[in-house]
Amino acid sequence: AVFKVFILDDDNISTDISSGSFADMEENIHKIKNKIIPIKLIKPPVPPKASADTRVFVSHKDQEKYHHIDSKAADELKVPITAEWLYIRSSKDYQIESRDFVTENQILVAHNDQNIRSTIPSTPVPKQTESENSSKNKLSSSSHVPAYELKWPPVQPDGSVAPEEGEDTMPLIGLKVPRFWEAPPGTTDAELNVMGSKVNGEETIFLMIASYRDFQCRETITSAFSRADHPERLFVGAVDQTVPGDVGCLDLEVPCEQDDSQPICRYRSQISVYHMDAKYATGPVTARHVGDRMYRGESFVMQMDAHCQFVRHWDSKIIQQWRATNNHMAVLSSYLTDVQGSFTPEGDSTRNTRPIMCNSDYEGAMPARYLRHGAQPECEPEVLDMPQLQPFWAAGFSFSRGHFKVRVPYDAYQPMVFQGEEIAIGIRGFTYGYDFYAPRDSVVFHEYAVNSKRRHQVHMFWENAGGSFDERKSYKRGTAVIGMAPGLDPKEWDHSELDRYGVGKVRDVSLFYKIFLIDAVQRKAVQLCPFVKSGLMHRSFQPFLKSDGFGIDYTQLENFDTKSVLEAHLIKQHPEWEKRLKLAIESRRRGELQEAINTAERIGLDKKNPDLVNSARDVLMSLS
Repeated sequence: AVFKVFILDDDNISTDISSGSFADMEENIHKIKNKIIPIKLIKPPVPPKASADTRVFVSHKDQEKYHHIDSKAADELKVPITAEWLYIRSSKDYQIESRDFVTENQILVAHNDQNIRSTIPSTPVPKQTESENSSKNKLSSSSHVPAYELKWPPVQPDGSVAPEEGEDTMPLIGLKVPRFWEAPPGTTDAELNVMGSKVNGEETIFLMIASYRDFQCRETITSAFSRADHPERLFVGAVDQTVPGDVGCLDLEVPCEQDDSQPICRYRSQISVYHMDAKYATGPVTARHVGDRMYRGESFVMQMDAHCQFVRHWDSKIIQQWRATNNHMAVLSSYLTDVQGSFTPEGDSTRNTRPIMCNSDYEGAMPARYLRHGAQPECEPEVLDMPQLQPFWAAGFSFSRGHFKVRVPYDAYQPMVFQGEEIAIGIRGFTYGYDFYAPRDSVVFHEYAVNSKRRHQVHMFWENAGGSFDERKSYKRGTAVIGMAPGLDPKEWDHSELDRYGVGKVRDVSLFYKIFLIDAVQRKAVQLCPFVKSGLMHRSFQPFLKSDGFGIDYTQLENFDTKSVLEAHLIKQHPEWEKRLKLAIESRRRGELQEAINTAERIGLDKKNPDLVNSARDVLMSLS
């Protein structure tokens, strides 16, 4: 290193934060963040020529302005030390004839005459002749198209990204990934809300699938195209994590060369697959983050697992359901029903029930204890003319306008997370103005391993042991971002890129906790299913849909007393379940007794009539 970088604390004690590792340097900076302190660069004895070839810059990630620290003299600057500031010593090997600065562990090149930023490696490139190296870097940086011009496919058939589009490097993990699509500069929220690509004048669907060593990925893609009314409008982005010998998302039993009539062959140009060595996998959050990067401005976006089967006409049906909400900010989401017994031979659904997201409770250890959604009730809908409002979002199935993925992408800073992602996405979505609905009818079903002989030996990402990643750091960030860890010291979690992966400004996080009876301080939650499943939430909130159709107006619901409404609803059920308890005691049938006792406890009847409930418990105990 030509320079060593020191920070001086309030007592004028210096600490060397120079490092060959950006991660180490950032960690050192975290230790003294939120202070205004001087940075002093001290030149150690080095040959004059080497010193003259080194350039040092410091820049805030969201600003064009940067500070160039001349290598010919030691400079002193005062800059805010936060997680949003990084330092880079740019060596001779880059030979970039423009401005260099670092943001989120990546060196970006900003040309003096263009507002274009593109990534170059954060480690020195192999030495070449000065002219070759300079020419190569100038070409690669200037040829990257703006994010709003990124086109399909995000990943080429050979696994590469088009040279003119360029790649990003994921922080922490270091994966080379497609760049995020973004709306054109100056696009307003109102304009983004109605944007979306079309085929033959009709709106498109982006289907995002994250697959971990899943032999059914190809079946899921085949089902999506073969049972769609308009497969020409469907674009599939799959993140395929495999090892040699696995069946990948495009590995057909009969190659396309022998039978090109297969759906995957016929629509190959509409399928883009990001191939990843499974041994480097760090969980579904990482995989789905990569999948979000494959979105290219389609009108609708659907997220699901790699082992699902669609019903006939699914695309027309799900769009019709979405439109029935009259809410442009509607997100249809649920845990899917098991595929077993769900299809007619023709491919239609046999079900008249559907799951609804209402059951969630805390799990995990402090200070990163988080809400995890449990098994969800499946029943006939109480609301028949449209999807039904619910408080929570599910990762296994999500259908919305494409702008949901633009505003609420998966967090790049949460490797090794398997649980807790759903409440984070849901709350972030709520703060951006999105509303979650249970689909009225299921258009896709899930093959659960517990009921499937062929899925009993499925692989899970934690077989990789996570390498050097500590999931506790990920959980701390995940809960802190959404205000679920109010007592967590800000120094203990990563604050990087919160402008992209943080909360929105349409609604406050605290309103979500208030309305849905979540105590983020004590880490306690109330069972909401009676309020949600009954249609009470829907009938109470849906009338406050904004006149322009862009979300429920929660400013009209700030004083809504969910607890009182829920309690009143439960009390109304007491007479009915008192009768059922008495009948169950008389019949002495174990199943009826257990159901009646469970329901009595859920609706608070055990507090109103403890003698009756205790009698039922005694009878149940005597039958053991």
